[in-house]
Amino acid sequence: MAVLGLMADPGLPERLARQLEATIHEDIGRVAGDRESSEPSWDVQVSRQTLPLDTNGRIALMERAEGLRATHGWDLVVYLTDLPRTHDHQTLVTEWDATCRGALISLPAFGGFRIRHKLRTELLRVIAELAGPQVAADHDGDPNHDGRSAGDGSASGEAHGPGDPQAGRESNYRTIAGRWGRWRLLSGMVRSNRPGRLVGSLSSAAAAAMATGAFGIFYASIWNMADSSSALRLLLVSVLAVLTLTGWLIVHNGLWSTHQTEVDRTPAALDNTATVITVFLSVMVMYAGLYLAVLLGSLAIISGDYLQSQLGHPVSLADYANLSWLSASLGIFAGALGSNFDGDDAVRDATYSRRERERRELAEQDEASP
Repeated sequence: MAVLGLMADPGLPERLARQLEATIHEDIGRVAGDRESSEPSWDVQVSRQTLPLDTNGRIALMERAEGLRATHGWDLVVYLTDLPRTHDHQTLVTEWDATCRGALISLPAFGGFRIRHKLRTELLRVIAELAGPQVAADHDGDPNHDGRSAGDGSASGEAHGPGDPQAGRESNYRTIAGRWGRWRLLSGMVRSNRPGRLVGSLSSAAAAAMATGAFGIFYASIWNMADSSSALRLLLVSVLAVLTLTGWLIVHNGLWSTHQTEVDRTPAALDNTATVITVFLSVMVMYAGLYLAVLLGSLAIISGDYLQSQLGHPVSLADYANLSWLSASLGIFAGALGSNFDGDDAVRDATYSRRERERRELAEQDEASP
């Protein structure tokens, strides 16, 4: 029985690899030329590993593939990474080398939706490539295979690189060109950053904001200020509050990347955009939760008659909503500003520059070890 080694970075890559591990055996046999066998002819072994970056910012899988296969007893090795990759200024989906029977798949290139389906399609395609030219040709002729890397009709192309001349290798690349490739890469980067998970790491900031925002329930001056403010003004205050906290978290934690574009690396602008969107979405979710908590508290504590006596006109739910809106914004300003993420893991999950730095440190440790 042949063995496919499916290496994966921790987090989303590993989770997707585990999901595919038990369901993809028959499909692998089909694309690898074992259609006549009724028994599964391939075993899939998932290994959680993180490969370091070299001095050029590349993940040097092909140079390590033969050693990895020998160590683990794999026939093929495919590495799933959550780092965005580029090749010739285009979004890199897959890099593979049939000589060393290794391939690298960059998950952010699949965008933010239907990642599992796209990964399955691309994984089967690259296995056909690694299994041999004839099998790849048969696979391309399969009416159930459309030859597209993403499985969603996006334009893609293939290119060949110099590889390692001494080892007789020639790397192959599947890329997505143009703005569509960059937009899909950006959405995939935000998805890999997992903004929802980052929300849980803002609990201390949320507690500070809640403590400050709760004062709006008890102070009539805030009620009158909210009552005299237009919806546009309240909106601008809330947007400014969210942007201020987003900027504070990014600057305070050093999440802003200043690296220059290198081989196989994404531009700093794209990295920073993904970081800003990730942190912004997390803060927005925290703000929405704070707003809802203050609204429920105001409805429970402030009676309608008393609020009417303070504002000097009949009140409705809209008045409670406005005072909660302003209180939540003030809570973000006064309470959460100066707070931080609860742990360093959250900082790492929020940015690619930190993860790339960790991989470089891993490479330095490998070089220093005897």
